[in-house]
Amino acid sequence: MRRLRLDLPVSPGAKLARDVTGPAGEIIARAGHPLSDRTVRALRGRGVSWCYVDDAWGEHLELVPLDAGRGTVRPLLREIEQRIGDIVAPLVSLSTQRALEALRKSHPTAPLARGRCAEDMPGAVRAFLEACTDARPAGGWLIDREAAEDEDGHAIGVAAVTAQITLALGMDAAERAATVTAALLHDVGMVFVPRAVRMTPPGDRSIPERIRYEDHAVLGEALLEPLCAPSLHLAIVAGEHHEAADGGGYPRRRVGGHRVLRTAEEKRDLGRIALASEIVAVADAYERVVSPSAGWEGRSPATARAILEGAAGRTLNREIVHRFLASFPVLPLGTEVRITRGPHAGLRGLVCELPPGHEEQPVVRLFLDRAGRPLAEPIEVVLAREPDTAIEIADAA
Repeated sequence: MRRLRLDLPVSPGAKLARDVTGPAGEIIARAGHPLSDRTVRALRGRGVSWCYVDDAWGEHLELVPLDAGRGTVRPLLREIEQRIGDIVAPLVSLSTQRALEALRKSHPTAPLARGRCAEDMPGAVRAFLEACTDARPAGGWLIDREAAEDEDGHAIGVAAVTAQITLALGMDAAERAATVTAALLHDVGMVFVPRAVRMTPPGDRSIPERIRYEDHAVLGEALLEPLCAPSLHLAIVAGEHHEAADGGGYPRRRVGGHRVLRTAEEKRDLGRIALASEIVAVADAYERVVSPSAGWEGRSPATARAILEGAAGRTLNREIVHRFLASFPVLPLGTEVRITRGPHAGLRGLVCELPPGHEEQPVVRLFLDRAGRPLAEPIEVVLAREPDTAIEIADAA
């Protein structure tokens, strides 16, 4: 099984390896359905950019998404979002300032802290964390979100990546659970942002639309403040996940550090981004790269590595990024690549094996010629034995 972007070719006889779901969780296509040109067109017409396939080119690959346990938290997350949406519906048309005044005066979400959702959340998060351990780093940390408008899928994907980051940082069970819970609710303020604005590519938003979009951080913080009796993580992360280490983020232009350990004085510094927020910011950046969103098709984990490396030390906490990236290979299994130098220059294929001790010189299975046509028979190239052969990541080229 491999993860395929639907604008790329598949081998004859390819079938869906997993059910394809829409943004509401509805099943669009069942596992085992032939991936014909007609099926691809239909899926893309429903906003699907990626799917998991079984085909000859991905033979012997078995890639498990990091968020395969989404079913443990998605119903609960939807219920919480629905209840919050119903509560704040009268405030959605207000300006940000007036909405904030109303939220802080009446605390309308406070009853949720005593409801069934709050009681069920800890158990759901524990089950979700356990399910995340089924994914294997060899394939990169894949997210099972196909549709750009799957906003719940984004929250769950960020939570899944957060689970992996907290594991890489050596956090204890309680810290991991608190940070993952905050990640699940980090974008709850989006309830105040019109759907049309959310689905507009960032560069195409008008100034008022951009301001309203960015205000989701402070609005989410105000929504979650009444729910923070057991943990301040919820409101803090909602308010800070778009802050940047260099002080160039929003809404308060707080600065971050580039370490994980902080002194007691640093922890008390209200002008410094909290560690939980910096973790979720890295998870959010990674999920946004590998998954589709408005005006973005999504890229491979290998490409996400390069993008996060470029942001480390600038907008993202350097140590968190480096420790997270150390958790999976530079060229994960299933990465689409192109040969740039050597006897097979111009041919395309995917990483099909990571030889122990030579993970950065993988075995590549080539199946497309220089014109993008399928080869009569795939060719496997062991890069460790061909020093003159060079490759590049296809979706980053």
